[in-house]
Amino acid sequence: MKSVIVIVFTLLSFVSYVHAQKSCGTAGYWQEQLSANPLLGERYQHISNAANNIAKKESGALVSDLTILIPVVVHVVYNSESQRISKAQIQTQIDALNNDFGKLNADTINIPKPFAPLAVDCKIQFALAKVDPDGYATTGIVYTKTNETGWKQDDKMKFSSSGGDDAWNSRYYLNIWVCNLSKSLLGYSTFPGSDVLKDGVVIRTDVFGTIGNESTAYSRGRTTTHEVGHWLNLKHLWGDTDCGDDGVDDTPPQKTYNTGCSSFPKITAGSCNNSGTGDMFMNYMDFSDDACILMFTYGQKQRMRTLFDSGGARADILQSYALKEAWKTKPVAEDTLASTTSIIIYPNPSVNEIYFRDSDGKKIIPDEYRVYDVKGKLLIYGAKHAFVNIARLTPGIYFSRIQYAGEQRVIKFVKN
Repeated sequence: MKSVIVIVFTLLSFVSYVHAQKSCGTAGYWQEQLSANPLLGERYQHISNAANNIAKKESGALVSDLTILIPVVVHVVYNSESQRISKAQIQTQIDALNNDFGKLNADTINIPKPFAPLAVDCKIQFALAKVDPDGYATTGIVYTKTNETGWKQDDKMKFSSSGGDDAWNSRYYLNIWVCNLSKSLLGYSTFPGSDVLKDGVVIRTDVFGTIGNESTAYSRGRTTTHEVGHWLNLKHLWGDTDCGDDGVDDTPPQKTYNTGCSSFPKITAGSCNNSGTGDMFMNYMDFSDDACILMFTYGQKQRMRTLFDSGGARADILQSYALKEAWKTKPVAEDTLASTTSIIIYPNPSVNEIYFRDSDGKKIIPDEYRVYDVKGKLLIYGAKHAFVNIARLTPGIYFSRIQYAGEQRVIKFVKN
């Protein structure tokens, strides 16, 4: 049985980590957070104790093996248009997370035979949020233009006041910030129990998703898989110190991190693992290249899922409204864009019917029209009609969104 995780890192282990750091900044970041806030250490100690006591619990006390679905909001903080990654690229990252956490990745066939029985479906999946914290429909993606050209491991991208974008309620969303991190840093993450305004994952733009990124070694979206593993309370396999403890029983002891693509078995010089299998370098919580990290273990699965147990640090996610139907609609703003075809509504104000004319006064029949109230609620919808019957509307101000000749206009009118 591995020893209990030590929360306060020793100076020696921290120096060792800094020397080792090549991609993931989580351990160094976490040390900084613990040093700045002693109460955080107390909170995390409680969370860690719960994780470490998994083996002592009856199986029925844990969250059932039903799939846990986590709502995600992606904050794309960009300075140049090349950093404004597409929605398609973002979706590939969500797909990669689901494949990796669900053991749906086709490259599981490359897991060495001694370790293959330990690879599991974590029954944790991810989806872009459908509802924002205010109850409005959303794509789950926020684009924020910034004057900042680069970011460090200091959380400034998480606040609009410093050129970034504010977190959505981290009790109910996994916040992922995608931005132009320093080239020596692929990403970093908070652990459970962190400041709610900072809680989430930060990923460098060029390693996010499986299309459109610029990296070859990190092109399968597994930097995000690794960092989300931290967000779900997984440590690096070597415990961020020489032969340290990651708090999981079925990951072999490991002297330090691995990089690139190792050959099995990988026996590190001075290894603390005397078995013939060597390091589990293909585990998502190592530093190997994306093509060579392939699995989570059963012990890691249980450690992550403990967070969703009753009273767990991330149990509120199970009550999130973010993947349900929006209960608010945003007001429709009047379109002020230039148009080659001027469209007017007449009569305006009107009592029973409205018609549409072009700039020459000629009556037109729109390809499609929609009528909204001032709160953005859709009231009338139609297509290819010469007029719109508004007799049943109550007196007030309305907006009609009109599509005609390949253009779209929003026009305000008054119902008397």
